[in-house]
Amino acid sequence: MSFYPKYNLDDLTPHLGRLCAPNFHNTASECRQIFSVPVAAVGLREGRHVRLFYSGEASQKLLIDDALCALPLCVPGEQILVSDLNEVDEALLPPLALALGMRSYAGVPIFAARQLVGSLSLADRKPRIFSHFEIQNLQIMAAKMGALMEQYL
Repeated sequence: MSFYPKYNLDDLTPHLGRLCAPNFHNTASECRQIFSVPVAAVGLREGRHVRLFYSGEASQKLLIDDALCALPLCVPGEQILVSDLNEVDEALLPPLALALGMRSYAGVPIFAARQLVGSLSLADRKPRIFSHFEIQNLQIMAAKMGALMEQYL
């Protein structure tokens, strides 16, 4: 059994984000290709915000309440699958998801040192049911992101 000291990862995630950004961007690019989705992102929690790393060099910081990719952070440790966002009460959806015309979503949590630090998310502009195999692959990729961050702790 391994022992991890209790870090305040909210204080460390901006630093981890800078160190791991190239890997996060590569993972987002891979996910876009593998899962054939227009949007894939690695999200890191930074207090009440989430920093999203997309393919290429793009990233942005949003309030957790405004980011679809933050859903696995709001329901700690749970994967979130929504096959059609139009079937969800609009008041419950982050405004950015609606503005971008997203219709389906899959997100899994990322853990580092046994703490929830982020999410790996996919979004599509059409209704879609992500398969069990796709979710397993997404979970494996999220575990790799967590292991990468643990190297810097």
